Amino acid sequence: MTDLERIENNRKIAMSYYAAYDKKAVKDGATYETWKYAPKADYWSPYFGNGTIDLETNPISVDDAAMTEALSYSVEFRDWAPVDFECFPAVEGVAWKTHFGGYRKSDGVFMDFFAYSYIRSNEYGEITHWETHVNSDYNDFLDVAIGEHGPYKTSADHYMMAVNKKLLSAGIDLSALMTAHGKK
Repeated sequence: MTDLERIENNRKIAMSYYAAYDKKAVKDGATYETWKYAPKADYWSPYFGNGTIDLETNPISVDDAAMTEALSYSVEFRDWAPVDFECFPAVEGVAWKTHFGGYRKSDGVFMDFFAYSYIRSNEYGEITHWETHVNSDYNDFLDVAIGEHGPYKTSADHYMMAVNKKLLSAGIDLSALMTAHGKK
């Protein structure tokens, strides 16, 4: 790819993420359509421990993790989605800022937080590294959305267990959900 093609590909990576959340379709199984992972691609966030997650061998795929996360948020929030989005593509990758928010079903109060993502990509347009950072408002949001918050010092597993617990408490059968989306 030329430098201009790489910049455009990296813009599409960010916009694919935004589009899936803006349509409120991630909770229904929508994916980040343009995302392709390089061998040994990894994910890291200080909110979810200090270790990296191998995106190739992780027990739950990025698509499944995003779907269950967004679905769990929809239990308490009627319209959780991006409020604002900006991306900054470059040859080596892309950075973006997403302002997420939604109104609580229980009382109509608006809650929001900011998430910052950084992706590095290779000359083939494949993602080699992805990381996210959130502001402190994420804690208050998660307390309502899933009943607890991090930062999760050891790994993302504890977060995903809280997400799954929230879904189960809402009567959402995860195995049926995965089967319905052709995941198992």
